Amino acid sequence: MLRITCMLMLFTVAPALAQDYTVVAVSHTDNKVSEVDPLTGETLREFVVPGEWFGETHEGAISPDGGTMYVSVPYKKQVIILDLDTFAPRGVIESEYFSRPSHVRGFARIGRRESSSSDPHGVALNNDGSKLYITVQNAQVPGVVVYDVEAGTLKKIDTVIAGNYLWVHPRTDKLYFPTRDDRVVVIDTKTDRIVNVIRLHAGSRPNGVDFGGPNDEVWINGDGDGSITVIDSSTDEVISVIQPRVSGAGRVAVSPDGRLAAATQGVEVSIIDTRTKEILASLRMSPLDTTLLWPFTEESGHGFPMFSPDSNHLHVLSEYSGDMVTFDMRTMSQVGGRTPVGGASFGGGVRVFEQR
Repeated sequence: MLRITCMLMLFTVAPALAQDYTVVAVSHTDNKVSEVDPLTGETLREFVVPGEWFGETHEGAISPDGGTMYVSVPYKKQVIILDLDTFAPRGVIESEYFSRPSHVRGFARIGRRESSSSDPHGVALNNDGSKLYITVQNAQVPGVVVYDVEAGTLKKIDTVIAGNYLWVHPRTDKLYFPTRDDRVVVIDTKTDRIVNVIRLHAGSRPNGVDFGGPNDEVWINGDGDGSITVIDSSTDEVISVIQPRVSGAGRVAVSPDGRLAAATQGVEVSIIDTRTKEILASLRMSPLDTTLLWPFTEESGHGFPMFSPDSNHLHVLSEYSGDMVTFDMRTMSQVGGRTPVGGASFGGGVRVFEQR
């Protein structure tokens, strides 16, 4: 069922950190994970997945203590366990759940070769870091694989409906799993049972989730119409739908202080007051003149937003241009230059350190 093996690695080390957090970015087309100092724009360390180019390093989940990152590699049918202190892999998670039966046609994303992978894709940890949840949207029966971090065992929750990504609420420990058909599956991570299925409006195509605001709401972006749906985390009922001035695929993030939400639509970022649910600003990332590895246009490439721990800055990874843009939330303006992080960077997280 499960096999964890040691791996070789390629990495570089740069000088010590300039502040108490870093951004860890996952690059799809470069098959690498980069740790970046967002103050200086300096790449501190890199890990390159060894082997074939088709691995497509995809999503990452950072442990509560900031010491480990779980990185999905769909085409290699693996999740890498990356030690963030050394930037060396401690092993990989491999399972029969990450493969499709031989008689079932595989998937081929963005025109690449067909694979028998079930597409281990989205990754999320529960709040104490004891369980890792992994989506397998192209399994014969789509669902979520649960990896027990301490025991090293796996099991699968069959959701039947498919989706890419998933997140766990920091207060309730409920997992929210957006699916392709305008629904959100809710799983209790204590029992690993489906406890609710939330129906969103037609055409929303929910894809990204974050949590926060005055009542710890659930914020969900819609890849279909660019909408942001807000859900009561206690009742799992929709309480608001916010429509930005443009549509486009992206993600959503809520600031640690709970005041702001940032939703990306292509290269535009909508900044929302979480209390009033009003859009305060529409910020735009001006694209680079670059040769693209993937056939994205300026408007179709996703943006991956992440707030700084003090909520003063918003860092957005651009799938379109393969870099990171930083906005100052006090002035609602872009600051500094663009920081290269790798081709089609659309995944990762903020790694927080104890104040030194």
